[in-house]
Amino acid sequence: MTSAEGYHVAHGGMSGQAGELDGSGDDVARIREAVTSPMRYAEDVLGGSDTGAAFTSFAAAWEAETKVLEEALHELADKVRLADHAYGGSDIDVRNNTDRVRVVPLPAQAERPSALSGY
Repeated sequence: MTSAEGYHVAHGGMSGQAGELDGSGDDVARIREAVTSPMRYAEDVLGGSDTGAAFTSFAAAWEAETKVLEEALHELADKVRLADHAYGGSDIDVRNNTDRVRVVPLPAQAERPSALSGY
């Protein structure tokens, strides 16, 4: 966009989104910590041998999936930050290059004859 001072691009949206992604990754880490139980329950507390084993399997799978999701969210946040910096560098290049552009007026064009000029 242009302003009275010349070329200008407003930044902040991408870095804000990267922060949101990091926050979401941190939230997922807290969920994983809540599901990961340092203590093991007796099978009868969880409803018997079938449900106890099922809960243990579920908790292990949930822990693994939340770890993957947490890492993916942080990785995506890093990539958004890199893109933000790349855009910032491009914006500076564009501003510097547009400052060097010189507008040269075009010569006046000769009037062309028209077949309709006699009507």
